[in-house]
Amino acid sequence: MRIAIVGYGNLGNALAKSLIKKHEIIATKRELENIKSISKKIEVTTDNVYAVKNSDCVILTVKSKGLKTVLDEVKDNVKDKTVISFVAFVRLDEIKEQLKQAKVVRAMGNVCAEIGKSFTVYYTEDDVDDKVIDLFSLMGRVYKAKSEEELDLMTVFSGSAPAFVAKLINAFVFAGLKCGLNAELSKEVALSIFESTSKILENMKIEDLTKRITTPAGTTIEGLVTMEKYGVEFGIVDSITKAVEKISKFKKG
Repeated sequence: MRIAIVGYGNLGNALAKSLIKKHEIIATKRELENIKSISKKIEVTTDNVYAVKNSDCVILTVKSKGLKTVLDEVKDNVKDKTVISFVAFVRLDEIKEQLKQAKVVRAMGNVCAEIGKSFTVYYTEDDVDDKVIDLFSLMGRVYKAKSEEELDLMTVFSGSAPAFVAKLINAFVFAGLKCGLNAELSKEVALSIFESTSKILENMKIEDLTKRITTPAGTTIEGLVTMEKYGVEFGIVDSITKAVEKISKFKKG
């Protein structure tokens, strides 16, 4: 399949890295300076119309403020094509109003798509070919939202979460440095801990793992009590809640 990625920024680049495993890519960007194709399968251009016209499927990763202009440009070249929008908080009916001849899918993933580890959420009201939905599986895990409201909510968990997790990992690295480990080893240990803990929790309750490694008057309980003292868990919950609350502000414009 030949795929047009309109808006070759950070997310577009991440999606391209996962999709080139099985597909050809035409990517568009406003300026070509300092842009290097990550594969011979990727053609980079400034011409949105050319890219859309010469593709089987279109992925939109432009900024929301520039979406209307892009849709006006390409609307006559999307007949019977599927257009997948990764543009946050722009609803299906707004896109379909301009792209009347296309099938439209809304989606949200994250930059982890570049290593096939994104959690991609999508929603559509159209009868879309399974081949198009299969594109998401190249990016990582896939979930079909029950509504656009659920997709908007998942934008925080799927799109923003890597930044939150990176902040937590960075705290582990700083802790390692403070305790005498070098930076490289601290990062290696932190990454390993997050990866292995995530894996084991797929088949274990969170509280069971905590109990399993917490002994009376031991090092683990000392650390957990200190985390409780500083409200670490509440801080994380509040951070995510505040990010979710931001959704309504975006919707109001």
